[in-house]
This record gives sequence, structure tokens and C-alpha cells, in this order.
Amino acid sequence: MNQNPPPECCAQIFDAVIVGGGVNGTAALRELAGAGYKVLLVEAEDLGSGASGRSSRMLHCGLRYLENPEPVRNAIRHPIRFARALHMARDAMQARAELAQDQTVGTRAIELSFPVWRDGPFPRWQLDAGLRLLWLIGPSGVPLDIRSRDASAARAHPVGRHLRDRDRLRGMVSFREYLFTEPERLCIDNALDAEAHGARLRLMTRAELRGRDANGLWRVGLDGADDSTEVRARMVLNMAGSWADELANFGKRLVRGTKGAHIIVRLPEGFADRGIATVHRGGYPFYGLPLGQDRFYFGPTETPFEGDARNVHADRADLEFLLGEANHLLPGLGLTLKHVEQCWAGVRPLTEDAQRPMGARERKVHDLSLQGFENVLAMTAGPVMSLRSAGRRMLSEVAARIGPPKARPKVSLGHTTQAPTDAVTLAVTHEHAPDLYAVLARRTGAIWSGMVSREDATQAADTIAPLFGWTDIRKASEIEAFLKRQETEFCVPQHDRKRPDQPAMRP
Repeated sequence: MNQNPPPECCAQIFDAVIVGGGVNGTAALRELAGAGYKVLLVEAEDLGSGASGRSSRMLHCGLRYLENPEPVRNAIRHPIRFARALHMARDAMQARAELAQDQTVGTRAIELSFPVWRDGPFPRWQLDAGLRLLWLIGPSGVPLDIRSRDASAARAHPVGRHLRDRDRLRGMVSFREYLFTEPERLCIDNALDAEAHGARLRLMTRAELRGRDANGLWRVGLDGADDSTEVRARMVLNMAGSWADELANFGKRLVRGTKGAHIIVRLPEGFADRGIATVHRGGYPFYGLPLGQDRFYFGPTETPFEGDARNVHADRADLEFLLGEANHLLPGLGLTLKHVEQCWAGVRPLTEDAQRPMGARERKVHDLSLQGFENVLAMTAGPVMSLRSAGRRMLSEVAARIGPPKARPKVSLGHTTQAPTDAVTLAVTHEHAPDLYAVLARRTGAIWSGMVSREDATQAADTIAPLFGWTDIRKASEIEAFLKRQETEFCVPQHDRKRPDQPAMRP
């Protein structure tokens, strides 16, 4: 069974220790290991257990970065801000092309439509112009398939026939967009690829910076459930997302968290492979997107979040807000709380910015040497879709500071034993799943097809219990823990569960 390496495997010097097993941490791991660096990834829980596994699952083209009520005027008045938005939009188009064309990445193409009303925030010409600008600055190979419909055609569209204020509808702009089918798999596959190139993984382990030794190497404490040890590292990459401020006292705040909640409902057949985009009444982007079969999800919310992101969940206030906006946009559907089958929420680890109380969305690499942490870097606000460029960026940062990797023996990428064919067994023997929840939520994606029943959870537990060496008591405990966590993170709340660290305010 391919479990985490024993402590003695880690009692050595690494070129880099990466803290955080989300998309950016594992992307950096993949790039560094592939380049020949000796690297260790430390994750406090499981791969993809933070924002990466709780995202809006969207591989977007970058149009949202160009959304502005007065684009020409604001571009003239704020040229630096416009240039930054254009740069982010170009990066989004490049990421979209790279990932959509990669057969190893699970994506699906949909038609995404942006309706236009007389009193709407954006005229049709502006959306057309924004999409054509994206087409000009983006790479070729993955077209946008832009289609601009007039009011009559918009009202006849399968989505348009349910829209609000159909008599005031001016048209609809549609284009090709992509969704991640399983964003959690990005983290897992990155880690497995890196491991095949010699990288080490330590899951369910907390990292602690303990200062530098006499040789200038960082002492990194590893505190796991079964053991504690210490390793040395020439560099430390803080890719812990929402928990980046917990690695050490850096003397400044790195992350500003905002909560994004979503609801899952069932919609008519005409919504298959079609989505809708708009700006909700609070002024933030709002999407309705197909999840699979006839399941559809609306979101996200955008609210401040303070506290431990492990405790985030969609509460009753989130559901009421999302249902209100979905019904405002598509009143013909008549959605109520009873139509909500599941919900989920995550915390965006945005960059702390005194000028922006909701955080800055631009990805930023923090060189913490000025805070007394030489050769320690942190990354904030890196969205899921930009993981490849995030990995390449960290590779270049490491190479610039410690030089090229030392010559290492070539690592064989072959497997000595044949992998099992069933996904549940594979999750444990080859994919480092640490518990039942990791198997059903992140390795197999079973939870995204609907709430997992006790019977199905028991069947999965029966399969993996011998692999872990669980006793019957431990197996029963794992089943109960899974069902309880599923209820907390995905079940529709039947009463208000507001927490002190989760304000119920709306923008």
C-alpha cells in the first residue's frame, strides 16, 4: 500500500519544503520535482481539502476582470488598474487554453450566456467588445464561439425563456466556457506526478518554522498524528492558502478570506450543458452552472470570513440569499428551499490589501526576507485555473535563489505493481487517501453526485478497512465521522447555524 513515507525518509535536507496541498502547492511540487529538485510537501489535512476542493469549479475566460460599468472612462482615469485587469484576463485565457486542451485534466465545455436588460449593468456592445478583446489577447486553439442574440432570440433560448423582465430584455451574449469536472483531482494528480519524480509527501501533518540552523537551513518541524520529526530546507514555500498566516509570525497579514457558498438544485432539460452569468443585486458575479445530468448549481456568495476556514459551511442565510438571486434572475423556475439538494462553501485565500477590505484577487508572491524570513516565499490569491502558471512561477523563484538542482539519479516512472481497477481501493493504495471522507469526497467524487447514503458509505468502508488495518470499532467510527462531516459540509441546513466567525452580512 502506498502510504505516507515513514519519518526516517524525511530526516534529511530538502531543496524546498512546500506547505499546503492545494492546487498551487501541488503545482509547485510537480514543477520542482520534475526539474530535479529534492522537495517535500507537507499538508495539515488532505490534498485539496481547502479552497481547491470547494471552489466554483469554473475555468473561466477572464471576462469578469473586464466587467466595468464605464469601461472607457475608467480605463482612461485608471490606466494602471486597467492594465492589471488586462494582464489577469490574458492569463485567464492562457490557462483556459492550456487546461482545456490537456486530456489529463477533467474539463467540460458549456455554453455560458450573459443576458442584457435595458436597466442592466452592461450593454450588449460592451460584452461583445470584452469577449472580442479576450479573443485578440488570448492564445489560439480554444475558440470562444461568441454568439450575440437579439431580444427575440434571447427569449426563445432554453435558458432565456425563464428569465426575469422578458419585455425589457435587450438580448443575450453567449460564449464557450469550461468547467472542471473534479478540481480536487488536480491536486491529487499533481502530487502523484511529483512523487513519481522523487518528491515526498506528508499528509495529516502540520508544519512549523523553527528558525535556521548554523548552516542557514530552515528547520521545519513536522507534527503528524503518529510521529513528530524535523527536516531541513534550503527554501520554504508557504502555499497554505487560507492558513498561510499560521505557519509563523511573519509580522504582517498575508491572507484576507472571503466566503463563497453554492446551492445545488435540479432544473429542466434545457439547462443541460448551458450556464448563465450575471451580476447579482449586491454587485458581484453570479452564475448558474450545470453540475451533471439535470443537477445545476448557483453561486457564489461573497462575504467576509474570519476564523478557521475548516469550519466554513453554507448556512441558512447563504441559502436564502442564493435562492433569492436565482429567483430574481430566473423567476420562471419558482425555486424554494425544498428544491435545494445540496450546498457547499469555501473560503477564497485572497491577498490582504488595506485599500480593499474584501481582499485583492491578483495573485501575489510574497518575499518574506524583509520580515526576517530569508528564502521563505508565500503565494496568495492564486485561483484554481492558474495552477500551472503558479507552479512555473515558484520554480523560477526557487531557481533564482538557490540555483539549478544538483544532479540526481534518474527516477523510474514505472509501477512495480499493477494498480487496482476499482476507484475506492485505488484511492487508498495509490492515491494517499487518509480516511473514508477523502475516498468518497476527493478521490472518487461520489459526494458530488448526491448525498452518500449510510449503506454506500458502509460498503466503501468495508472495502478499505483491511487496507488500513481498521478494527470493526475503527471502521464504525470512520463511517460516523464521514456522515457527520458530509452533513456539515454538504447537507441543506434546516435552521440558522450562524457562527461568531461567519457574519451573515451581504455586500
